[in-house]
Amino acid sequence: MERQKLINFGFKSHKFVLLNLLFVIIFLILTFNTLNARTTFKGGIITQSKSLLTKEPKARKDLEYDLTQFNDSHLNETINKLDAVRLERRTGIGVPPNRVNLHFNKTRKEAIENIISEFKNYKDNINWPLWTENAIPTSFMKDGLRKARINCEDQSFLFSLETTWLEKLVSSKTPQFERLAIFWLNHFSVNFNMYKQKHAFYKHLKIIRKNTNGNFLAFLEDILRDPAMIVYLNNEKSFARNPNENLAREFFELFSLGEGNYGENDIKNLARHLSGNSINFITEDFHFYRYKQSTEKYSAFGKNYENNKDFFSILKNHPSFGEFIAKKFYKEYVELNDPSKEDLAYLVNYFKKHNYEIPEMLRGVLNLKKFWESKLSLVKSPLELFYGTARTFNFGGGLFGHSDLINYMIDSGQELFNPPNIAGWPTGKMWLGGQKLEKRIKNLNENFKNIFLKPKKMDKKNSAFFNNNKYNKGLEQFFKTAKHDELAIESILVGYIPKDFDKRRYPSIRTYFYNVKFMGKKWKGIEIEFGTDVNNQKDWKELNRFVLYDGYSYPQIINNWDRSWFSDWRATRGISSSFPTGPKMKKFYQQNKETRLLIKYLLLSMEHVLEKKAFYNHLHNNIAAKSFLENRVNEVKKILNYNDSNTHTKVFAFPANYASSKNVNIFKCGIERHGLNYYDLGFSNTFDDNFDVTKLSNFKINLSELLLPDLNLNIDNINYLQLLTHEGYQLK
Repeated sequence: MERQKLINFGFKSHKFVLLNLLFVIIFLILTFNTLNARTTFKGGIITQSKSLLTKEPKARKDLEYDLTQFNDSHLNETINKLDAVRLERRTGIGVPPNRVNLHFNKTRKEAIENIISEFKNYKDNINWPLWTENAIPTSFMKDGLRKARINCEDQSFLFSLETTWLEKLVSSKTPQFERLAIFWLNHFSVNFNMYKQKHAFYKHLKIIRKNTNGNFLAFLEDILRDPAMIVYLNNEKSFARNPNENLAREFFELFSLGEGNYGENDIKNLARHLSGNSINFITEDFHFYRYKQSTEKYSAFGKNYENNKDFFSILKNHPSFGEFIAKKFYKEYVELNDPSKEDLAYLVNYFKKHNYEIPEMLRGVLNLKKFWESKLSLVKSPLELFYGTARTFNFGGGLFGHSDLINYMIDSGQELFNPPNIAGWPTGKMWLGGQKLEKRIKNLNENFKNIFLKPKKMDKKNSAFFNNNKYNKGLEQFFKTAKHDELAIESILVGYIPKDFDKRRYPSIRTYFYNVKFMGKKWKGIEIEFGTDVNNQKDWKELNRFVLYDGYSYPQIINNWDRSWFSDWRATRGISSSFPTGPKMKKFYQQNKETRLLIKYLLLSMEHVLEKKAFYNHLHNNIAAKSFLENRVNEVKKILNYNDSNTHTKVFAFPANYASSKNVNIFKCGIERHGLNYYDLGFSNTFDDNFDVTKLSNFKINLSELLLPDLNLNIDNINYLQLLTHEGYQLK
């Protein structure tokens, strides 16, 4: 009996354990499926990233205002000479004497109308450097450039953008546009040196200037597709299961609503919604990756949205929308203090009434009585101080013009395209803290101490490299003579190779192909890995293989992503296949004929890398990697029935190794290739050699009135340095 009881107890105990075990297994399966439901790659859609609950914001009665009650009687007053100087100084950059007459003797309302009409109708015609359209980006192969110790002169390309922007600023007949373009450049702040993608940054500058006199809501939408902003705030690494919140957070806090007007769930939902916004890593253009974004509806401020149109409709109806940008405009044009409750409410409602059109936003600020009453209530930024002075005199100061002014700006704390952080440059009194005031005064005195002299100006050198230099002509001929079925490559760079290549589970040779032509098509760039998983202990080995990632070729190479996988590290999908032979070739054979042949020829072209030992030291010093590559090249030769009597691939230029560069083209990617000379970039074609003081008598104004109208110190023109070095000149 006792034995039977024990048996029954044991049976029940085992049954209990089995039931518990079954429960645990079911729980783990469900949990695993939930965690991993975000990617099912048969084409690849992230299907699970649930929307979080958000709260409807409270009404803002303090921002309500009846626009019919606004008293604009002060706008009927006539503008005198000193008022005209103040108006130009606050709405433009500096005070060129001829601009003063545009406002003099008009009513305030008439002057505002002229300023806004000019601004609204302005069509930007800035002449960007030719490289912005002609050059192929190099950032996608930065690892290969670093290995080869190649300097593509990113800072020089940046300098060309900076001097192009500033040359337009000093020559513009619509300074109110340039003033606001600088404002928006700071509002949507990007630091170039944080990521160094010159083409993306150029596109950022284009977006800024395109929208400067457009619509604020459209501007915000464009910023979410800005490749420089996407990379600067790491959104290219985002995907719905693991969204990066930087772009969404700064969008609310620094771009649209301001701190305190949104919740954490609003950020998290927007981050998931934006997780498909990325770039093509070859071209640095914006690219939307559908499979990175969740298919869920999302919530913002208690309302659901499916697309950008829905989201921006919700955003503009937020009770606080317009407040943040109204305060920034006020502090940019009126004074450093916050606006009064009445002025703020007026601005918010005026902006809203005009659907946030930027010219009307500016008009609303200029309509304020406080704008016309405030004097010396704003601090000039280094750009306004040095370029405003230069524009007033139409004189840069030094022999170069831009170079000297830019250096003084940097010395005073403002590097135009490298603000200290996402919040932008310092503001207001922060420009004058510590020893900054003394330095600014000293630099002004140094740069503008001889405005009446006529110094010899250095002649610009002939920089017409682009059309006649040997490298470009040779490259043009190289592609022109390439056969239809011959793979022609400007250059091949080799990136990371693990030192323990023969011991790794997944070792590979990361290879970059720059400027490729094959079978009548051209690719700006291709990144591919030739590797192996021979050391992998799993039974589903591909053995020798290639790996390609979405967004790392342009145009796209892979045409069939079936059964691809998602790389959390790259935040994009990848595809691999046994190659050029092996047990798992299915994904290779799923590609079209052109793709299959191209990948074979890319591997075949690595024979040039193997032949040019001196140019690829880190590969040739890695015996295991070199041996692996030699074997794969020999394999593909057999597959292609390679015939040494015919050329199947050719390479134009190789990484720099000047000790072994005889009769070999060295790869060039710096500014000289694109017709630029660094020293020429610093010259201005706008500035005069000196300041013609007789112009002042033509406009019936003196330097004391022009430079310090609020103090009117009656200092003789010849003693103008007393005005420039007066502490009041730091203000406006």
